[in-house]
Amino acid sequence: MYWIYLDFPQLALDLLQREHPSQQALAIHHNKQIIQLNQVAHHLGVYLGCSLNTAYQLAPQLCLYQQSDLSCDAYFDALAQQALYYSAQVAVHPDKGLYISGAGMRNIYPKPEQHITKLVTHYQHQQLSFRIAHAPSAMAARWLARSQDIKQVNSGIKFLADLPLSASDLPSSLVTSLQAMGLYTLKQLSKLPRPELRKRLGEDSLHLLDQANGQQSTPLTFIKPQARYQQAFPLLAETHTIQGLMFSLKQACQHLQQWLRQRQFCSNILVLTLNFRNKPCEIITVKSARLLQTSHDWLALFRLKLESIRLSAAVIEFSLDCQALYPLGHEVSGLFEPQQSACDNLLFDQLSVRLGEHAISRLSCQADFRPEYASQYRPLSQHEALSYPKQFARPCWLLPQLKPINIQHYTLLSEPERIASGWWDEQSVNRDYYMAQSPDQGLAWVCQENRQWYLHGWFA
Repeated sequence: MYWIYLDFPQLALDLLQREHPSQQALAIHHNKQIIQLNQVAHHLGVYLGCSLNTAYQLAPQLCLYQQSDLSCDAYFDALAQQALYYSAQVAVHPDKGLYISGAGMRNIYPKPEQHITKLVTHYQHQQLSFRIAHAPSAMAARWLARSQDIKQVNSGIKFLADLPLSASDLPSSLVTSLQAMGLYTLKQLSKLPRPELRKRLGEDSLHLLDQANGQQSTPLTFIKPQARYQQAFPLLAETHTIQGLMFSLKQACQHLQQWLRQRQFCSNILVLTLNFRNKPCEIITVKSARLLQTSHDWLALFRLKLESIRLSAAVIEFSLDCQALYPLGHEVSGLFEPQQSACDNLLFDQLSVRLGEHAISRLSCQADFRPEYASQYRPLSQHEALSYPKQFARPCWLLPQLKPINIQHYTLLSEPERIASGWWDEQSVNRDYYMAQSPDQGLAWVCQENRQWYLHGWFA
């Protein structure tokens, strides 16, 4: 049994760097002091802890953000949900950290290092800076991760005994007093007798030390997986253009794809809500004729939809809501039935997004044998598994109403198909249908009802 601790000390800065050019100097301040900065700002001479006046003198082009204006809670919640891809038990620490349990994962990851490799690959792909470590206890994993250099994974202390007290969660005033006594590592602290430890540390700090050594369990509250995809994505830098929105929307669609793949779901309806500054939000619904799962497909539809939209104000946040979920493979109605062409479905999607949901529909089969009611137009988003009876042919062109004819001018070519139905709604029919050759050599669909012959449709 092992625990992995993963935290994101500069999550706000990482998200800012996504939305700015790579050569832009960025920094975050709190109480008029710099607390986070990127490499560009560091090369210009800005350093952690310097005042705002000093920072502007060193780098006049520096782009500054106040910590209180940057909320990463929603994005961090999404990162926590992603950790459930690799473990069934994940707990959250207030310092933007994750406790990831290795319980029950031995068959998938025989060694903790393999588990860590998967997590590192996953979060590095999102261009995030993080620290990660594993240990037999949850608290020990956190303390080992805190000793690492954020710029280099696995660069910190490997053994808990060698951990400096400054990397622990012990109060800073207590650490200072212990260092004044010549105690700098947990190994040196642990050599003290238990009564002496209790006297110098106090009960709360002693409990933390016992949790790190595995003598007590760390109280954790585990998160639960989302039953429905509904995620908000705040923009750290507001945008007035669709182009500025597309990069963050791409990241959001990739997160949706991971969520759907983990649960083996697909969908055909996705709602995008744009939140503006000092203006009502705008809701954009994208519906597809297909059941989609990949971020590439969703992003293509959003790009097409947003081309015709002009933002009324600066977007500060957007959210995605997946309102319809289907099991993967739901669109397959039979083993041997041919599926509709992907090119046709793509064309339907493009027309629907461009012209609107109600501007395009398709003919759908109904559970009714009467030709007048056997089909009707339905929206593209509604999937129907019904099909026409295959033992009898149906014309591609049905007349709006029966047309009386002289059957002597026609040549019957098929056996009769009797349709007797509709008695329950006072629209009953009792007809015998035939394929027939018309006087001008066309292939017609004729019927006889009450000793009168009618033309009802034409075959191609």
